[in-house]
Amino acid sequence: MASLARCHLTQTTELWITYHQGSRAHKQVTAQLIDVSDAVRFFDLEDVLDNVFEQGFVDPKWRSVVWWEDSTCLRLKACSSVQDLLARGAGSAPETALRLVIGV
Repeated sequence: MASLARCHLTQTTELWITYHQGSRAHKQVTAQLIDVSDAVRFFDLEDVLDNVFEQGFVDPKWRSVVWWEDSTCLRLKACSSVQDLLARGAGSAPETALRLVIGV
């Protein structure tokens, strides 16, 4: 039981993302830190995307042309678990921020 508690305490609860808009490829990207401590609310990348649109960070009209990539530009599935990605280091720091690509 002690190991379970220790594991829970070291769990990363912040996710770094950057926004990349296709029509503004030459402009600097915007970075954002999202608190994902509510593992039920932020289970997978689809939940993070819902939050991005609900909070107005990206206009909902772009929903059909967005996708996730890791910091190496490898496309990620929307069903990817947030905690699994963070455990691998993806999105755990500004240098490894997940990319939300907004296509045209």
